[in-house]
Amino acid sequence: MVTRTVWLVGFAFRSERGRLVQHFYVVPEAADAEVAREAALRRAGAPRERALRGGLDIEEATAETRLLVRDGLGVWRLGGRGPSAGQPSVFPAAV
Repeated sequence: MVTRTVWLVGFAFRSERGRLVQHFYVVPEAADAEVAREAALRRAGAPRERALRGGLDIEEATAETRLLVRDGLGVWRLGGRGPSAGQPSVFPAAV
């Protein structure tokens, strides 16, 4: 069985009303958590993505990188957190 490495990377930003919102990016085939984070960061900076956020900037320090793990039955689950950019996530881990 071939196992693909798939990462889920979330970045937070504040809406115009100050509400904390998080956008998630699925990054397949990244070598590790840091590579996945950088790929998601590039995607988050794309003009289309910025437009979806109303031109608002993401807060890079809030990055949460999680491995998506597929079990023997093909069910996807969140794995452990990858290393963040030197700071813990402001969001609790999903169980």
